[in-house]
Amino acid sequence: MNNWLIVILAGLGTFLLRYLPLRKTAKPTSSKPRSARSQAFLQAIGPAAITSLLVVSLWPLWTESPPYSAGAIILALLSIVLIRRFTRDIALPTLMGATVYGLVIAWFS
Repeated sequence: MNNWLIVILAGLGTFLLRYLPLRKTAKPTSSKPRSARSQAFLQAIGPAAITSLLVVSLWPLWTESPPYSAGAIILALLSIVLIRRFTRDIALPTLMGATVYGLVIAWFS
């Protein structure tokens, strides 16, 4: 399959995953608030999309790389979670996660 077709289909799927729930729950003629179920669904879309992108991005590293690569991924993700919990920032945890991953890979290579 053509790579551009895959990119376009992935973009369209991402757009529809975000647009359709909003379209379904939006009622311009009604001033009623959204139901708790639809609120929970809409709040879960963002983290679910980020998680799916993370899994798709890391899968080749997990399956096709040397065994220590899985350990590097786990340590990097743990460092991101821990630093994010204490700093409430996103830049520092991202930088530290990449640093931890790079150091572990360099150590074992």
